[in-house]
Amino acid sequence: MWPFESSYPQRRPSELQAEYDYIIVGGGTAGCVLARRLAEERKWSVLVVERGDARDGWLDKSPLFSTYQFSDKKHGVSLQARMWEGKKVEVLGGKGLGGTSRINGMQWTRGVPGDYNAWGESGREGWSYDTLKPYFERAEGHWNPATLTHYGRNGPLQVEAPPQEYRWGVTREIVDASEQMGFALCNDVNDAKLPSSGCFLLHLSTSEDNYRSSTFRAYLPKAFALAHREKLHLCTNTVTRKVEVEKTASGTLKATGVIIQDAKPGSSTRFIAARKEVIVCCGALTSPKLLLLSGIGPAKHLQEIGIPVVHELEGVGSNLQDHMGTPMSFYAPIWDTWVALFLKPWWLIWQVLRYLIFGVGWLRDYYMETSIYTRADYLDENMDQKQLTEKQRDATLPENIPDIEIMFGAVCDIMHPGYDKTKGGYNLLPTVLRPQSRGTVRLSSSDPLDPPVVDLNYLSAPADRVTLRTAARLALRLVATMDARGYATSPIRAPALDASDAELDAFLDADTQSFFHYSSTCRMAPRDAREPGVVDDALRVHGVPNLRVCDASVFPQIPAAHTQAPVIAVAERCADIVKAAAK
Repeated sequence: MWPFESSYPQRRPSELQAEYDYIIVGGGTAGCVLARRLAEERKWSVLVVERGDARDGWLDKSPLFSTYQFSDKKHGVSLQARMWEGKKVEVLGGKGLGGTSRINGMQWTRGVPGDYNAWGESGREGWSYDTLKPYFERAEGHWNPATLTHYGRNGPLQVEAPPQEYRWGVTREIVDASEQMGFALCNDVNDAKLPSSGCFLLHLSTSEDNYRSSTFRAYLPKAFALAHREKLHLCTNTVTRKVEVEKTASGTLKATGVIIQDAKPGSSTRFIAARKEVIVCCGALTSPKLLLLSGIGPAKHLQEIGIPVVHELEGVGSNLQDHMGTPMSFYAPIWDTWVALFLKPWWLIWQVLRYLIFGVGWLRDYYMETSIYTRADYLDENMDQKQLTEKQRDATLPENIPDIEIMFGAVCDIMHPGYDKTKGGYNLLPTVLRPQSRGTVRLSSSDPLDPPVVDLNYLSAPADRVTLRTAARLALRLVATMDARGYATSPIRAPALDASDAELDAFLDADTQSFFHYSSTCRMAPRDAREPGVVDDALRVHGVPNLRVCDASVFPQIPAAHTQAPVIAVAERCADIVKAAAK
């Protein structure tokens, strides 16, 4: 009990051992999972190097105030990325133990089975849905499940089913309108037996104690970290400058360890050796950056930056994929949306008290509770869903992966010029789920403290613009249907329902943004594939067998889902692969 309670066991670079069996670079969404699974064996020494901290106060745990947009921003990293010529957009990453899982929207969406069956059909052995399903279940601690047939009950990460009643009045109207348009209401977004097209209620990674369930809190809570502190060392507020890779006497390459430094500029560096493996878990924007800093990547780029080429690997930092789209905002009755929290101070005070005393209310509930998933070719000329064939209803088939999501949020930007503060508002976010455009991550310099150069290259593939237009028209048609049903919802910022392609493009070009689901920059594929791979099916960097990558960067193709659950499942499987290799 405080003040005698032990603090969370963090270490500085000067306090580390000279070598460890495993070095995990990045204690984010995937890194915490790997650290837990390797440390619980109690026979290996494990080091986690994380650039952020281990702070876990009330603001870091509450579902509202830990979300990046409403937080103190300490656990997020923001930088500007190129969308296309002359247009930039903000991109975000997590910082601190738990990484992005501590600041994200908490959606727990596995993706349809067809996503992973497509990986398997492309030659990725061991990555089909039937293989990954047990890893989703191993992670899940589903504490109020709507069904027990396909969720884990005993996993570290707590997952909550949607409530029986809608939190927001506008959600009910959206669901009713979507059903009128032919989209069936699906209560469980992760039920593999359901078709991939419909209006889905979303599960969240929130815990039974009414807090966010990040991988930090779930996999590396203080009790576990203290119990394993002899073998598990957590080095926070520390930057990894590079992975040292050397040529062995037999001519092969081996990762020998990492060079680290305190996150403060000008700090001294230290080399820490790895007896077995180095595993990079820095996320899809930073993992390729670290490989490039280590001399692994496209030779031409490394030479331009002045970094010696240790291992030429063309795919590093290429094939960047992301879910992008364009928010549209509309008015609605104030008490039907989350906006009342910000426009009615007395209501905010009341909700804070309800949350602090009883753990209920609007501060616990999240503003996204439903999404429409579908395919452009499932829509007729009026944007209604066509009658699906039995084959089209089979979500295990790769050809049925959804390529459109209409995200819904019961909140909007009340600072928009001219906003009528007597009304509530909500957003619809038309999203391209299966982008054909590919971007890059490159170095800006050889200094690890400098941000990478991120080129998202949105809409460079003409098919993506066609899909985004279709998604936007579906969102507008949904609002028109709500209006026709008697629910008046006038636009705050949205194009007209009958907008021409040129008018719609002008709106999309002005407001398209990232939804922060970066992936595939160290993709799992052969190194000589059309889109060059960086890691093999065991997540080993091609040509460096004791160097692995484990995060969203290894996805062969971005799943049609919010990426938290897929990253955790990949990390759970990676842990088994690593343990099997050590036997």
